[in-house]
Amino acid sequence: MEFDDAVAAALSYLDSVDPASAADAQIGWDDLRSISPRSGPTQNSVQTFLWSRLADVTDDSARAWDIAQAVADLLDRLGHARYADIARSATTRAILLGDDTGAAEDGATRQQRYLDAVEESGIGPEDTELITWMDDRAGVERSVADLVSETLEVASVAGEFAPTREGGRPPRPAARVAKRRQLTDSVLRSERAGGVLLEQLLDHRIALWTRYSPPRAELYRDLSVPLHDAVEPAYSCVRRLEGLLGIVGDGITLDERGYLPGAVVERAVGTLWTPREWPFPAGEELDTEPVLRIRRLLLRLGLVRKHHGRLLPTARARGMSADRMWRILVSRTIGTVYHPETIAAEVVLAEVARGRRPEGVSALLTELLTAEGWSHVGGTHAADAEQPLGDGVLADLTALGALSYGAGGSHAGQGTGGTDAVVSPDGSRLAAALLRHRLLHTRLPSV
Repeated sequence: MEFDDAVAAALSYLDSVDPASAADAQIGWDDLRSISPRSGPTQNSVQTFLWSRLADVTDDSARAWDIAQAVADLLDRLGHARYADIARSATTRAILLGDDTGAAEDGATRQQRYLDAVEESGIGPEDTELITWMDDRAGVERSVADLVSETLEVASVAGEFAPTREGGRPPRPAARVAKRRQLTDSVLRSERAGGVLLEQLLDHRIALWTRYSPPRAELYRDLSVPLHDAVEPAYSCVRRLEGLLGIVGDGITLDERGYLPGAVVERAVGTLWTPREWPFPAGEELDTEPVLRIRRLLLRLGLVRKHHGRLLPTARARGMSADRMWRILVSRTIGTVYHPETIAAEVVLAEVARGRRPEGVSALLTELLTAEGWSHVGGTHAADAEQPLGDGVLADLTALGALSYGAGGSHAGQGTGGTDAVVSPDGSRLAAALLRHRLLHTRLPSV
């Protein structure tokens, strides 16, 4: 009530000086108040109003700038000088009035100006290992992003981004970004009404994705619990990556064709797989599917590299913890690209996450690709055309121990096991973790 009285008094004063400006201030304030917390405006709500919402109030850029200046006068009267400065800033002027050429800007250009300005302000939520934010946020995601922005504003005002000593140099840009990511993650891991915020975001993304097409809704049906449980790592799934990396040591000379020597393959099989897990004799790497898969996976994950006929560990791989290796495995095995090949991988992973070996999924894949507009790979052959990556993902999971090879598995060239292959509990968790990462980090086209 006291705050409303202060606003009424400030508007009354402005009306006595310039009634037209007071009317603009009233229009702007009503919209700003609608997106601000009950306690009053924040830097995030002020920036959102000025740089995004104000364009919806009027399509006249000069009028929008007049409203911004009137709101600045009102904010000054309310004691929010810092927010008033934002309203009068060159950044706000450029967003509302465009560049100096006077040329009209399209929506995409204005949106990019807005995103760049939020990034420059230092209170925009950072993309982190936990989340990649959608550009167009709504619902839970917008609420959580606003909370992160408010936390970053408090930290900025408290001097957490200032020099550590008087007269010292300000933190480097990379250090400021790292600090913002740390604060963003701390908010995401916090618990509010409804549970941990990151898990609420996951529910929001599941709902968002399942609205994208009916086949996608079917794909993620009943996967909520496994996806939430996958927040905890399944360290057994990185054991063979760690084991082969240990065998590589400081480096191994490859044979003339670029494969691991037979003696190294034999050692890897004997060390990392039991006879039951790989019921075939060790031979050349090309004929020993699990070793070949793990070695290639290490290359894809950036943990080893080839150099002058040798296989060498990369700098990042040295002394890597199991936790860090798990995060790299989850983030890089499939990635976040929205493409038919990764959609095929999703279909495979969804079945493994349910504890089932993927069989008979081609019909769902075809429906999914067609429903989401991949017409160039649609039709009756869509599943066959995009299945290779799905098979590759299944082969990688099997080599990691997520599935058994089974008695019906083939010796060479097949990594998918037999029809009696069993999915391990940790294998289900790995598949769910790969889907979870994709949900939290992929920017789907607008629904």
